[in-house]
Amino acid sequence: MRIQKLLPAGTIMCLALLSPVLLRAQGCTNASYYGTYMVELQGTMLDAAGTSYQGYASLGKEVSDGNGHVTGTYNYTLNGGTSKGTYTGTYTVTSECVVTETLNVTPTAANVYTENSTFQLAAGGVTTVGGTTTTGIILAGQAYRAAAQGASQCSNGSLAGTYDFVEFGVASLLSPLVKTGQFNLDGAGHVTFSGSKNQEGSASSAISGNGTYTVNTDCTGNMAFSLNGGGTDTHYFGVEDGGSLLLLEPDAAQVTFGVAQPEATESIMGQFVFGSGYSTYLYFNNAGPAAATFTVNFIADNGTPLTVPALNGSSTLVQVPAFGTAVVEAPNNGSILNQGYATFALPPGVSGYGVFRLQVTGISEGTSQYGPSLATSATLVFDETGTLVDGIAIANPTANSETVTITATGNNGTVLGNGTITLGAHAHTAAALDTIATGLSGVKGNSGQVTFSVTSGAVSVLGLRFNAGAFTSIPAQY
Repeated sequence: MRIQKLLPAGTIMCLALLSPVLLRAQGCTNASYYGTYMVELQGTMLDAAGTSYQGYASLGKEVSDGNGHVTGTYNYTLNGGTSKGTYTGTYTVTSECVVTETLNVTPTAANVYTENSTFQLAAGGVTTVGGTTTTGIILAGQAYRAAAQGASQCSNGSLAGTYDFVEFGVASLLSPLVKTGQFNLDGAGHVTFSGSKNQEGSASSAISGNGTYTVNTDCTGNMAFSLNGGGTDTHYFGVEDGGSLLLLEPDAAQVTFGVAQPEATESIMGQFVFGSGYSTYLYFNNAGPAAATFTVNFIADNGTPLTVPALNGSSTLVQVPAFGTAVVEAPNNGSILNQGYATFALPPGVSGYGVFRLQVTGISEGTSQYGPSLATSATLVFDETGTLVDGIAIANPTANSETVTITATGNNGTVLGNGTITLGAHAHTAAALDTIATGLSGVKGNSGQVTFSVTSGAVSVLGLRFNAGAFTSIPAQY
C-alpha cells in the first residue's frame, strides 16, 4: 500500500537530513561524517487512502563510520500505531560539506527499496534542526550526538535522578496535546513520573505512574509505566551526549515527542586530596538571581565516606548567594595523605572549578574543571617525555563494580599500550599513568592521548602533570 512505501522513505530521508557532523575549517571529507546520532522527527503523513493527514513521530539512530558507510534503525508511531525499520548504505561528502547517500531500506511493513538523499552537514557535529516535505509527508525535527561513542556504551546506570520533561503532539483528529512533568530514575531500572496533560477542548488533568526502564548499550531505550488510575504507558527514548533524553510516546490514538533534561546535573571533582603538603579548594559561582543550596559529598578510595576534619564530616552544605560565590576548603592538615573525590549536583546557574595546591619548598597549583558523573569514556593528552610524569585519578561514581579499559596511542596514532583496572562501587584510585594498569609502560618517553572507557556504568578521569616539584592539571574530554 502507498503508506508503506512513503513512511520509511520519508523517515530515512529525514534521518539523513538531520544527522549532524563535524565541520573542518579546511573543508569536509568522508571522515567529517562520523559517529552515532539520535534523530527525532514529528509531523503529519497521509493515510493509506491518501485522503487525510495523520499525526506522525519517529525516533531513530544513525551511525556513520567516517569511511563512506552508514547504518540506521528507527521506531515510529502513526496515529497511535507503531512499527520500525532498518537501513544500510553508502555516502560521499563534498568539500562544501554536502552529503549524498544511497540507502537500502528494510521497513517492517513493506519491501526493501533504495532511497537517495542529499543533506548539508551541520557545524560542530553536536546538534542540528531541519525538516523535509515529500509527497504525502511533512516532517521536521532535531538530531543530537549520542551519549556513547566508539567502545563506550550506555546502561541503566547512565540515567539517575530527576528529569524534567515536555512532550508535544496530537491526539485523534489532530487535536493539539502537551504533557509536562518529571521522571525520577534510580539508576537501576526503576522510574516514577508525575505531571499534567493539556489537550485542546479538555481541562488540564494530572498524570502519574511508576514502572521500569531499560537503557540499551547503543543509548536507545524504553520506559514502561503503570498509570495511577488505570492503564499503561510506553516511552521510547535516546540518550544524547550531555545526558538529556529524546522522547517518543506511541500511545493509542495520539502521537507525542519531546525532550527530558536532568533537573540538576551531578558533577565530580575527580581528585580531592589534603594532608602531606596537599590541599584542595572547590570554587562555585552562582550566575542566577536566586540563592542556591546544594551538598558536596566526599568519597574515599575504597568507596566509603571520606571525613574532612576541617569540614567536620564527609559532606558539607554549600550556600551560594544570588550572583555570588562560595568556596569549600580542605587545607593541608597533618602528615598523612588523604585522597578520594567529591560529588555534587549543581543547581541551574551554578558552575565552578577546583584548585589543587602542593606546598613543600614552594607552592605549586593546578586547576581543574568539574567533570560529568555519567560519562562512559574520557580522553586526555599525555606527555611523558624528558622529566615529565603524568598522574591519573580515576573514579567509579556508580553503585556497581566497573572495569575500566585504558588505551594509549602515540602522536602518530600507534598504540603504545593497553590495560584494564577494576574499581569497586564508588571507588577511586590515583597513580602514575605508566603504572596505573599493567600494559602501559610503553607511554614512558612518549606523548599522545589516552582513553578510559567502560562498557556499562560510568567513569570519571582527571590528569595531573608533574615536572620536578611543580605540577598542573590535564583536562579530560568527555
